[in-house]
Amino acid sequence: MTYTADEQCQILFGPKASYCQKMQYVICSGLWCKVEGEKECKTKLDPPMDGTECDTGKWCKAGECVRKALLPAHTDGEWSSWSAWGACSRTCNTGVSVRQRSCDNPRPSTEGRDCPGVRVQYQVCQNTLCPAGVPSFRDLQCQSFNRPLYQKHSFQWYSVTDNEKPCTLFCSTLGNDQPILLADKVLDGTLCGPQESDICANGTCQKISCDGILGSSAREDNCGLCNGNGKSCKVIKGDFNHTRGAGYVEAVVIPAGARRIRVVEEKPAHSYLALRDASKHSINSDWKIEHPGSFNIAGTTVHYVRRGLWEKISAKGPTTSPLHLLVLLFNDQNYGIHYEYTIPVDPPPENRSAKTVEPLFMWTHSGWEDCHAVCGGGERKTKVTCTKIMNKTTSVVDNKKCRYLTKPEPQVRKCNDQPCQTRWMMTEWTPCSRTCGKGSQARQVSCTQQLRNGTLIRAKERDCVGHKPAAAQRCEGQDCMTVWEAGVWSECSVKCGKGARHRTVKCTNPRKKCDLSTRPREVEDCEDYSKCYVWRTGDWSKCSVTCGKGMQSRVIQCMHKITGRHGNECFSSEKPAAYRPCHLQPCNEKNNVNTITSPRLAALTFKCLRDQWPVYCKVIREKNLCQDMRWYQRCCETCRDFYAQKMQQRS
Repeated sequence: MTYTADEQCQILFGPKASYCQKMQYVICSGLWCKVEGEKECKTKLDPPMDGTECDTGKWCKAGECVRKALLPAHTDGEWSSWSAWGACSRTCNTGVSVRQRSCDNPRPSTEGRDCPGVRVQYQVCQNTLCPAGVPSFRDLQCQSFNRPLYQKHSFQWYSVTDNEKPCTLFCSTLGNDQPILLADKVLDGTLCGPQESDICANGTCQKISCDGILGSSAREDNCGLCNGNGKSCKVIKGDFNHTRGAGYVEAVVIPAGARRIRVVEEKPAHSYLALRDASKHSINSDWKIEHPGSFNIAGTTVHYVRRGLWEKISAKGPTTSPLHLLVLLFNDQNYGIHYEYTIPVDPPPENRSAKTVEPLFMWTHSGWEDCHAVCGGGERKTKVTCTKIMNKTTSVVDNKKCRYLTKPEPQVRKCNDQPCQTRWMMTEWTPCSRTCGKGSQARQVSCTQQLRNGTLIRAKERDCVGHKPAAAQRCEGQDCMTVWEAGVWSECSVKCGKGARHRTVKCTNPRKKCDLSTRPREVEDCEDYSKCYVWRTGDWSKCSVTCGKGMQSRVIQCMHKITGRHGNECFSSEKPAAYRPCHLQPCNEKNNVNTITSPRLAALTFKCLRDQWPVYCKVIREKNLCQDMRWYQRCCETCRDFYAQKMQQRS
């Protein structure tokens, strides 16, 4: 199976990585990759897999770009034996030690399968307790930065734990609430948090398995056995419901050897849970109420939780002495508590009549030692150990058990034949010189040569292939001050009276971390009386004529919305129409009489210039024929004066 250069980069640096094209000329000596979002190419100083294309008609083989030829039959990779555990990462308290193995026993060919499983393992190592008063391991790492590069004003660093990145070193100074990233990884053996039992290794927070190896699949069963089946113990459960009383009342005695102890109140109550062992170590005894926390009682750590009136007690165990569970009552109702724990099952009686099986001891080859050279050609040997075989199970025992047997010679293989190379080595970038805005950061770049024993020594720069990587670059700090940006206020929600207006408020900090206490208001009260006066309209009148085309009118008044008072504050541009034309059925030809119902509207309907029949108009007026629209149109001037006199007579 052959992976392309891009696929190999994604295996090493994640799905956003691809092969760095500008390093094509050294592809077979070292695989350089570019991660999306990063400026510089990076490498882990390992050559690509044999069979990786390096040029037209060529591929990489043993670190060189050669013409393509048939590769030998594929070989699946197998692990070498584990190296010895390294030194503990700490000198006091809990630390981490490391061991490694290589996939070269044999190394997989181009079409071969890679070794399954992990290459590196981390194991918990225990030391003596650190002296009292010594800062925490995380604080000590922050204090290591108390040097002139960071001491413009003699700042003293202290650690800040980021819940999202617990294994990254964030530090702050007194009086500054904004933490600063000082290292991408904390040192191995740093706890993931102040109240955490998990531990950091290689920059990741890992759980401590029961076999002491971080991240292993080993699990402790309910009986406390690592990888047990849970059948070596039994669960004891019970409830205590003491209705009323005063003082301490014993609920149950938990025997020695108990594990997974859990005591919970069914409901919050004014009573208190209490615990006491044979050595008088206790919680909430002798009428003294403790603060929630962890206590060492009966050889185990007991965790006491109290939230308001609700309480809980738990312990992993095993206990070394009996525990007395008590309840302190104050003449109030106790709603009951539930308790449970596990105790070992009594071992079955030995079957004395059973035939004793004698174990078989023999020398076996159990794995391979590491190659004594990392490059330039070396050898590796098999480990010859004494093995005990009994009841179809094997286990490695002391070599003294096989002292009467002939010990075979170890098998020997060649390993790591690739030549030792020189490579550019870079340290991690220093933090940005400015926490907010444009700055610079630096790193150390040197040409190194790897010796056969794995040691790296400094070499001359002309011996390294390719251009020297940059030792400095520009950067931009993201820990900027809080900046809130407020938009323009909207109009008041009410145009006549009290209402509210709104605006948008957003955080413009690059990291979206703004102080909520300084956030501007998004809503505020407002008053607007600009549109209290509105136009009110009456009903339309009858049409000014009984047939044909006429006009209608209605009353228009400016009035207050609430009080109904008349006013002059209405907008004239919004005033509705007071007149409109009306169209009735056509007038009858035989009886062409179109009676005027409103002289004023009739004047609006027909634009009068002058009388058309001046000789007859006086007669039409005297005969009272002006009400007929036909005569009104021909004698409009005379009829208009006639209606004007009648209006004056009425008034």
